[in-house]
Amino acid sequence: MRDAPTTQEQCTGTTKAGQRCRARALPGSPFCVSHDPSKVTQLAAWRRKGGYASSNKARAKKHLPADPLSNEQLHAWLGIVFRGVIAGRIEPGVGTASSTLAKTMLELFRAIDLESRIAELERRVADAGS
Repeated sequence: MRDAPTTQEQCTGTTKAGQRCRARALPGSPFCVSHDPSKVTQLAAWRRKGGYASSNKARAKKHLPADPLSNEQLHAWLGIVFRGVIAGRIEPGVGTASSTLAKTMLELFRAIDLESRIAELERRVADAGS
């Protein structure tokens, strides 16, 4: 366990409870990183970044491949999400959102396939008419 800082190393800031901060002061400063007025902007950025890293979106992004998913891959991912919801590892709202997104992706796959087929038929008709 870390030794308590000496009075000289201890932050001179005050906690919300009115107690003296027990953290170590930064080198060359009487304050720790949380109380140092020159670190306010950096501290806010670190907190935002930390909050983002723990968001559902960021956690999901770490697990998903960067390339578009095939129908088979989409089905496999939905299976993983489904099992996670049933096991209590994934919140039901995340499962619902995943299902909604997968449905939209499937509709896009179908639309792209239909457009491709129509373009091929139009090409064949144009070739036959020439």
